[in-house]
Amino acid sequence: MLLGNAVMINWSDVAPEHRSAYYEWHSREHMIGRVAIPGFKRGRRYIAAQASRDFLVCYEVEDVSVLTSKAYLDKANAPSALTQRTTSYVRNATRGLARVRCSFGIGTGGFALTLRFDPETGHEEALGRYLEDVSGMLAKDPEITGAHFCAADRDASSVATAERQGRPTAIPNWIVLLEGVSLDTVNAACDRKLAINDLRRQGWAKNIERDTYQLQIMVMP
Repeated sequence: MLLGNAVMINWSDVAPEHRSAYYEWHSREHMIGRVAIPGFKRGRRYIAAQASRDFLVCYEVEDVSVLTSKAYLDKANAPSALTQRTTSYVRNATRGLARVRCSFGIGTGGFALTLRFDPETGHEEALGRYLEDVSGMLAKDPEITGAHFCAADRDASSVATAERQGRPTAIPNWIVLLEGVSLDTVNAACDRKLAINDLRRQGWAKNIERDTYQLQIMVMP
């Protein structure tokens, strides 16, 4: 299960020639600094297996208010010299501060699958119930370690900080995150109940994005 009631989740690209500098900053400064902020529970970074973006980063927090708190904003509005040098390597970011609608599971998986999409207007309630039910069902699979459904808070996600200046960032809407012991496991779970046709029947609108990743690093306070 996720460790809080909200997540900061981010998909982005970093060119291979900048990866060493990115890892030095992101692993040793950014992640360590974030989980030291009150309310942050855990941070994870994944690298693409088959995905539209190179990296998936997820921070679990107590609730969305942590991500608009003075402690967080003070940190994000005072970027270090290393942050200022390195964030220019991060491209094509999609980032959401999202409320956890449901979270099921027994632990952290080495592989993750994410879905990003919009509900059809007027079908939000039915689709939300479907995603909650399916998440609970999929989490019972012994090879699925977690199944989570989150919805981005657009107001919180739109708050601009000094750390993100000059980096255009898209905001996702609804997010499903599956964790498991292998890529085959998370792909098969998605195909069973979260394929495009299943979501369309339940009220999916358009522009679904499906990505898979492998865990690189996890840090906790």
